[in-house]
Amino acid sequence: MPASPDTALGDLQRQFVREVLYRDAAGLPSLVRAGGPGVERRMGIYRTNARENFALALEAAFPLLLRCLGHDEFRRLAWAYQRACPSPAGNLFHVGQRLPGFLAGHLAGTDDAYLTDVTRLEWLVQEALVAADREGALDLGALAAIPPERHAGIRFHLHPSARLLRTDYGIYRLWAAGQAGEALPVALQSAERLLVLRHADGVQLHLLGKADMAWLESVQAGATLAAAAGCLPADDPGALGALLVRWVAAGALTSFN
Repeated sequence: MPASPDTALGDLQRQFVREVLYRDAAGLPSLVRAGGPGVERRMGIYRTNARENFALALEAAFPLLLRCLGHDEFRRLAWAYQRACPSPAGNLFHVGQRLPGFLAGHLAGTDDAYLTDVTRLEWLVQEALVAADREGALDLGALAAIPPERHAGIRFHLHPSARLLRTDYGIYRLWAAGQAGEALPVALQSAERLLVLRHADGVQLHLLGKADMAWLESVQAGATLAAAAGCLPADDPGALGALLVRWVAAGALTSFN
């Protein structure tokens, strides 16, 4: 399908994408060389491949959403999403990046609104899977060597795979059931706070209390130890120490400066 002297390559590529996704490229068939199967049949092969590869990439990234919807409904969603948010690159990993926003715009106020949080969680899991590694655990010896008068200025860093999520629905139980291959429970409207973290044996989900979430969010934002401690209960002097022990042991805190 060569470009004519009057058709730049970029314009031809955009015409091709419009024809594959929307059947909207008047004049493109006239640029297809004759021979072999008809033009419509040949374009149909590209349409089918584009839809199937896109849908399969989404299925791989959102297995829990697939279970919630079922195969047929998921495929309808995938094709509607592809038309609204076609992939801007050849790397199929990124095709699901805009799916949470797409669903939020369509499901707000409906009984299926919880699916938006399901997709938000599953996309964070995908990000955690490909995040950078951080070798070794936090250097406790170096931490202990810091003079007490400098403790307030310590800034801890989360593992590169760590992702924090606040949800309006009980999707932790959904995730756990999906991982175990069990029947999915009903998603109830209930605020949850979650930490997605990649461990040596894969990505794990941690259900957080209010204090843990507030403190980890402060650390993620770059707060000093003194500033982050300001979000903890004033009447619990042991809260900070317990948090440090818990999240160093879990591998969420991996370095400091």
